[in-house]
Amino acid sequence: MMRTRMVLLTAMLLLWSGPTAAADGPLTLDSRILKERHPELYRQIYEEGREAGRREAEAALGKRCPAATMPAALPAPSGKTEATAVTAAVQATGTAAKPDLGAWWDRSSLKFSPLPKQWLFHIEGSLDYKHRTGNTQSDRYNGSVTLVVRKQRFTNTFSYMIDKDFSAELDRTGKRVNKADSDYRSLQDALRYDLTDRFYVEGGYMWEKDSDNYLAGRDTYYGGFGYALIDTKRHRLGVFTAAGYEKEMYPEMIKQAMNLDHLEVGAAYFREDYRWIINDRFTYKQTFRIIQNLKSTDVYNNDVNNLHVIGETKRYRWYLINELYFKLTNHVNWMIGYKVEFDSNPWPTVERLDTTLKSGLQFSY
Repeated sequence: MMRTRMVLLTAMLLLWSGPTAAADGPLTLDSRILKERHPELYRQIYEEGREAGRREAEAALGKRCPAATMPAALPAPSGKTEATAVTAAVQATGTAAKPDLGAWWDRSSLKFSPLPKQWLFHIEGSLDYKHRTGNTQSDRYNGSVTLVVRKQRFTNTFSYMIDKDFSAELDRTGKRVNKADSDYRSLQDALRYDLTDRFYVEGGYMWEKDSDNYLAGRDTYYGGFGYALIDTKRHRLGVFTAAGYEKEMYPEMIKQAMNLDHLEVGAAYFREDYRWIINDRFTYKQTFRIIQNLKSTDVYNNDVNNLHVIGETKRYRWYLINELYFKLTNHVNWMIGYKVEFDSNPWPTVERLDTTLKSGLQFSY
């Protein structure tokens, strides 16, 4: 049937164009002239061509293309090829590629449109181990794990970190004597709700244990607001401020020496996070956090044989972390980092400033 119409159309155009057109070269079918002089035949040919394109698209997609989703019949611009018709048919199916959310855990949920409705999960961890032999024998373990779960505007982040150091030194008899082992652990759970693509609220809980600073346990509860000051493809800078409550528990040595079982105090909290995606391989991260007590605490002298209170102060603690990541594979990074910690009012014999240089592997899924 189609071939019959094409023959009739060719014959009509040959009769119309006359011998001059035949002598000038190959015959060219002008769709504009066909549309103007024979609209019914033009429409019939266009509909059959579109249907053929639709069938080819169905075969390529491997599923039925509902006729109701086909666009209304519109005259095709002159010069459209069969490949263009197939592309239009594929688009008409309504089949869209699944959006690539990328590193969604680093961005607001409202940065994505439409808002993903499925549960999203992300887990990452790091591991570092150092072994030392000789005059001092030590084993140092450092590991962390973070789990991020998102459902629409809600994002929950759970993280746990452990840093332990077991060491022993040679005494005068040549035997190894255990030194005081170092044990630091922290746990944090934070629930965030995005109000806009930059502004959010967050509430959370933190727990810390630090043997070097004579801390048996510190419970912190907080709630506040965060804002993304910069959010581009390569640079992201965010700030978060909150109010909270802290309760510190102390080991037996502090209880006996200071006659202090625990401390409860209100606190103000501020955090700043910056990320720079330098290129496809390198990423730089920087984090700053400070906690300011809202209640004054006692200041002691540094003589453990004659301890006494020498004043009061509103204690504050802060840390600064700088890290550089190098991508080894899609899920494994090598990391080197530097951390500085400061406590304005530590216990006697404890230094105010601590620095740590670390390196290791990070896993991300």
